[in-house]
Amino acid sequence: MLDDCEASGFINDKRYAELLVRSNIARGHGPIRIRQAIAQKGLTKDCIEAALIATDYDWFELAKAKAKAKAIKKYGVPKVTEVKGSQSRELIAKEKAKRVRFLLSQGFSYEQVIYALDYDPLEDNDD
Repeated sequence: MLDDCEASGFINDKRYAELLVRSNIARGHGPIRIRQAIAQKGLTKDCIEAALIATDYDWFELAKAKAKAKAIKKYGVPKVTEVKGSQSRELIAKEKAKRVRFLLSQGFSYEQVIYALDYDPLEDNDD
C-alpha cells in the first residue's frame, strides 16, 4: 500500500522536506534549527540539504528581521542615553548578549547573528 502511494507520487520526501523548510522559515527559524527539526522527522541528510538549497533563502536577512522584531517586541530598545559612562556600555553589552543568545537558539549561525545585530533598530524606520 505504501509502495503504491510512493510510486504514485502521493508520498514524496522531497516535497515534505520543502514544506517543512517553508514552515520553519515562516516561524523565523534559522538553517541550523531547521536541519535539526527535519532530521527528527526521519528524513535523510541529503533530502534536508536539497530542500534548504531549493529555498534559496537569504538567512542573513531573516536573522536581521528576527532580531529587529524581537528587539522591539520583547526587549525593547535600551535607553542608554539616560545612563552615563561604564554603566551605559555594560547595559549595551548585556542587551546584545541577550539578542545573540536568542538568535543562536533560533538556529542562526554566528556570522548571521553578527550581521543581524550590526544595525540600530531605531535607524531602520521603513515600516
